[in-house]
Formats: sequence, structure tokens, C-alpha cells
Amino acid sequence: MKRRLEALARIGKLRKQLHELAGWRLAQIGRRRDGLVADERAIWRAMGEGVCAYGPPAEVGMRRIRRLEAEIAAAEAAYAAQSRHAFREGARAKLAERAHEGLEAKYRDQQQRKALAELIERSLGKPPSSSA
Repeated sequence: MKRRLEALARIGKLRKQLHELAGWRLAQIGRRRDGLVADERAIWRAMGEGVCAYGPPAEVGMRRIRRLEAEIAAAEAAYAAQSRHAFREGARAKLAERAHEGLEAKYRDQQQRKALAELIERSLGKPPSSSA
């Protein structure tokens, strides 16, 4: 049982690291999306004033805005998918943690029962049994 407990501890640690990695990736995608949105707003502001408002510079600006909108849409989809993935990893990490805690409690109970049985046998003056 001790080997299972150690294995569950390693699995729990790995699951927690995978959850943290998924969260890090989610934050990275969110920062990229926010940067694209900021770029789009800056282009709109630039197109609203001065020379960029008319003619060829306005056409170039509109093409760039369309590309940014496509990139933003892709980033939104990636963010949603990564969000679901991070949630699943978090749930798996929580399940591994609960399994470890349950087995740890069971192992601790088993150790206490064993110690109590040895104490009782010593107090009665019997030789310890090897059935445990």
C-alpha cells in the first residue's frame, strides 16, 4: 500500500504541474489576444485622424484591421479551447489529490491498527503475531 501511496503522490504532483502549465498557456493566449485588440484599436484611432483617414493609407489600414480581426477570432477560439483544457486538467488534479488523501487516510488507519495490535499483544505478554 505504501508503494501505491507514493505512486499517487507522484501522479498528483504531475497532474498539478500539468494544470499549472495549462493555466500558463491560457494566460499566454490571453495576453496575445489582448495585444491584438490593442493593435486594432490603435489602427482605428490612427485612421480617424490625419493623412491615414483617406486614400491608399486608409485601404492599407482596413486590410490590416481585417487581418487583425481574423487573428483575434482565432485567438478567441484558442483561448476557449485552452480554457476548457485547463479546467479538465484542474479537475484531474483534484481527483488525484482526493485519491491520494483517501489512500493516505486508509494507510494511516492501517498503521494505527497495526501499532495498536502490537501494543495489545505486548501488554498481554504474547509474542507478536506475523499475520499483519
